[in-house]
Amino acid sequence: MDETTRGRFDETWRRTFYPDLPDSMECGSRRPSRLASRHAEELESCGIAQRACGPGRLLNVPFTVVEEKDGGIRQRFILWTYDANELAERSGYEAKVPLKHVSAYLSAVHGESGSTRDFRCGFYGIEIPSDARRFFRYQDDNGSWWELTRLPMGHTCAPELMHTLASVAAGHPEYVREEFAVPRSIVTHVWVDNIRYSGPRADVLKSTTALDELALAATITWKPKDSHTAVDRYEFIGVGWQHDTKTVGLSEKLRCRIEAARSEVSSGSMTAAALESLAGRLLHASAIVGVFAGEFYFALKFFRRLMNTLNRGEKAVDTKVELSGCLKTSLLNWTGRVLGRRRVPIEGKPPCATIFVDASLDGWGGVLVDANTSAMEVVGSRWTPRERKLHINELEALAFERSVKAMPTSYVGGAVTVVVDNTTVQGVARKGACVRSRVLNDAVMSALLFLKSHDVSVSVKWVRSAGNPADLPSRVPVSSLTGENLTSMSLAVRRFLTGDMG
Repeated sequence: MDETTRGRFDETWRRTFYPDLPDSMECGSRRPSRLASRHAEELESCGIAQRACGPGRLLNVPFTVVEEKDGGIRQRFILWTYDANELAERSGYEAKVPLKHVSAYLSAVHGESGSTRDFRCGFYGIEIPSDARRFFRYQDDNGSWWELTRLPMGHTCAPELMHTLASVAAGHPEYVREEFAVPRSIVTHVWVDNIRYSGPRADVLKSTTALDELALAATITWKPKDSHTAVDRYEFIGVGWQHDTKTVGLSEKLRCRIEAARSEVSSGSMTAAALESLAGRLLHASAIVGVFAGEFYFALKFFRRLMNTLNRGEKAVDTKVELSGCLKTSLLNWTGRVLGRRRVPIEGKPPCATIFVDASLDGWGGVLVDANTSAMEVVGSRWTPRERKLHINELEALAFERSVKAMPTSYVGGAVTVVVDNTTVQGVARKGACVRSRVLNDAVMSALLFLKSHDVSVSVKWVRSAGNPADLPSRVPVSSLTGENLTSMSLAVRRFLTGDMG
């Protein structure tokens, strides 16, 4: 580990296994919840738990969930470390697990080949220090007390510990010292306890071999089914990767689950839990195959209301939900669109322009900078009285739409970077949807569909408001801009493009 990673890891380790307990916190009989004795004994036989002499000081809630796995079902044990999670939250802990939107990973398909590794034991691969096991105690239905010997799912710090250890094992350049990092030619992605390398075949093979040697020395085992070495085709994070054709698609598992859910939709009735799962899978799948979720606004609003009722405890997860005709049609269209796009090319298009976008309460402005000639075009206009009544986030979305649609035909077939100073618009553009505002959703969707219709790929970046050259034309009519104004805007553009934002 590098110095920064080591410091953060040590802090998280202490918070997980040696929490600072207030004197008043006693567990004992508070809100008892017990695990079936047969499950407790199974955990003992697997070396995950051992008998304890009595209760600990922290409340832990043990339970099992049934989940689908490789075409069948299995039970997963979870220990909800209620008190420990509350203590972490009070202390201001925020997990540092940089999992990005799936669209951020797709460009890795341009590597010559890829390798994947998946930890067989996951969180259970992390042993709880013997003197910390008293914080992980729970009771079975016979009244016997147990304590875990391995880190469980359910602790708020567990994902960060696992992700950090996996990143260090993988030699991720952001986590280890330079001499232990994989070659610069390798793109390393870690998803909690899943690792993927992509890049030149020889370097991928070399890095994977080094990882396997480390695993052997550290007694780490991999899941054979999910481990591939320097291959052209494999599955990772729900994506089916084909390096030989530079295309991506849905993994077979994700495809099968959406197909099964589509059949349920056709019946007109689903449980709340099934709808919740479908929502997550559709959003993930849409990002993979390039379908904009915002096109299905009605379904998104329904999903949001459903999640709110579940979170408030107003509806049980096994409640049957009757689908209206409009919702059924929307979900069938959405699932059909996603399933219909079998393979999607991830093309490395030449950069053609950077478009800076901004809005004020007066108007909108855009600065279009040609990537080849550095020529700068300024566009903008004032808001109508009706538009002035909109929220600033909605105005920023309208500015995004109008600036993008002002692009010249020379941008067709290229790659455009749109720069905004509004994180809401940036998030909506990346995710492809917004349920909070129809105006915001439709404006961003209109811009994205416009770009798609002109075969233009887009990435959205953020800039500080003070460094956004489009700020001026959003406040001052374009016809009133002076030579001094244009010089100032050109300087702001240059600073952003060169990375000199100081």
